[in-house]
Amino acid sequence: MDAPYRDLILVHEVRTELKGSIVAWFVLAASTAFLAFVFAAKAEPVGFALWMAMIGVFLTGHLAGWIAFVRRPPDDEAILRRWIPGAKLGMVLCNLATAWSVWVFMPVAGPELRALLLVLFAWFLIIQFAAATEATQVLRSAVVLVLGSLTAWLLVARPPYFVTLAVMLPLFGATLIAIRRFMRQAVVASRTAQAAADEARDALAAALADLERERDARTQFIRAASHDLQQPLQAANLFLDRVRPGGRAAEQVAAVGGLRRALTAARTLVASMLDHLKLEGGAVAADMADVPAAELFDRVLLTQGPAAAQAGVRISTAGGGVVLHADPLLLARAVENLVANAIRHSGGRRVLIGARVQAGRTWVWVVDDGQGLAPGDEARIFSPFAQGARVGAEGGFGLGLAATRNLVELMQGDCGVRSDVTRGAAFWISLPVAQDAPAVRCAA
Repeated sequence: MDAPYRDLILVHEVRTELKGSIVAWFVLAASTAFLAFVFAAKAEPVGFALWMAMIGVFLTGHLAGWIAFVRRPPDDEAILRRWIPGAKLGMVLCNLATAWSVWVFMPVAGPELRALLLVLFAWFLIIQFAAATEATQVLRSAVVLVLGSLTAWLLVARPPYFVTLAVMLPLFGATLIAIRRFMRQAVVASRTAQAAADEARDALAAALADLERERDARTQFIRAASHDLQQPLQAANLFLDRVRPGGRAAEQVAAVGGLRRALTAARTLVASMLDHLKLEGGAVAADMADVPAAELFDRVLLTQGPAAAQAGVRISTAGGGVVLHADPLLLARAVENLVANAIRHSGGRRVLIGARVQAGRTWVWVVDDGQGLAPGDEARIFSPFAQGARVGAEGGFGLGLAATRNLVELMQGDCGVRSDVTRGAAFWISLPVAQDAPAVRCAA
């Protein structure tokens, strides 16, 4: 049986058998009182006092432990490390006291009382057989100590039928141990199956919860995409209404320009949605290669330069000699998303794209001098449909940074943002170092 299952069974038995243990305590205390009353004047004083001391220590410790367990239930680790070893030690002490009582009571008992004592000793073993849990089970030591002591006394004292009793008592003990073993195997198998079923049920519940979260995420995606897509299409419809034959040229130019911007926004949204769905569906794979950072910068400047010029934002680069180990297209898309966000939402006038090698990784930074992030934005802006509190006038769909994180993870990298290094925000991408990467640094 696996150790985790075994520990689980032991802890469960200790907790469930707690009430039964106090019943056994009362029965043992009553038997002790009866024996003390009957043999106080008959037994040898020193042996009787030693037996009383041993059984008294066990009964006192058992009762004190039971009260402590009930008043302040321990955790599972405490049960395994302290309570179970302590309970076994107490049961061994009880077995030693019972084995010693054979030599205290049997020599001074008459034939009828000896028969009663034999019944009591057998009853003591049967109580251990039935009541003790696997955690506190010391039946083998009880059989060896008690029945071994009885058999030894019989061979020494040689009362009537001592040979028959000396043979039958070990057989009785062996039978108890064998039956106990078969019962424990059945109990352990049952508890193990129950634990495995509980674990499977928990795993199923977790899987269902994941499916529900995935369903909710897809529902949210469809709802948000439908809402966001309506806005540029409605704007395009309004601008289209202004385009009329015979209208003034200035109005026509403005309407056509607005129509173009609205359709561009709709196309951008559709492209973002398609990228998001591809990434979520695992339809994108990374083709890793060593790429000079200068090539990455050139591609980003080509795609984002016109938007930056229109917004009055100057883009500069540093660390073009650094060699990046990444998928060129995926990395370019990830950095383009960061630069586009800086142009639209930072409110600054300068964006720096830099690369450097540091601490066994290559780093790509996109740093702006804008208004920075609001408190708490760092932890959520990389989630789908999540936007920072300081979104620019052009708005957005909340997919760019989520796509960036997914793209970077495909390349065994990581990404994040720091708002404590500049007046604005500093987004970073961390990637594995290229095999032949030169030690080039930049000021980013």
